[in-house]
Amino acid sequence: WRALEELDLGAGQMLLVHGAAGAVGTLAVQFALARGARVIGTASAAGLTHLTGLGAAATAYGAGLAERVRALAPGGVDKALDTSGADVLHDSVDLTGSPDHVLTLADPVAARAHGVRFSSGGGTDDRTAEALAAVGALHENATLTRRIHGVLPLSQAARAHRIAEAGHLDGKIILTP
Repeated sequence: WRALEELDLGAGQMLLVHGAAGAVGTLAVQFALARGARVIGTASAAGLTHLTGLGAAATAYGAGLAERVRALAPGGVDKALDTSGADVLHDSVDLTGSPDHVLTLADPVAARAHGVRFSSGGGTDDRTAEALAAVGALHENATLTRRIHGVLPLSQAARAHRIAEAGHLDGKIILTP
């Protein structure tokens, strides 16, 4: 939520979200749509259906990404949010026209190299309260969708950790008592 505020994302604007099918990206897509923005999400081929189900346009990572995004957004991209850290900042600056319109949550080193902002998600207490209230309202309205990779008993926490370390989950692992 705060990342979208930091980008000053408004209704009607086009937001490009890299890593959009991941846990953070999925929430960013939903928050942006709730603000009235239009969204293009990038993901692996396995995540594209998830993104279109949320209401975003979707395209896969890889060669030709900028051209595919331009085809999906003939009017241009206003802002870009990187949740993946997958070497997407150069294209993001090119697509938005300014490093000021790009924010990464994933790659502080590349952020410096490309002159874009990096955020670790921290903020002041008053902004935290505002963000929690806004997110809480979306949750109460049953607007948010969360992806769950699997449910395991707490006794299998070590297994859950190994699964998470392997990466590329399609959601969170829930541990139950």
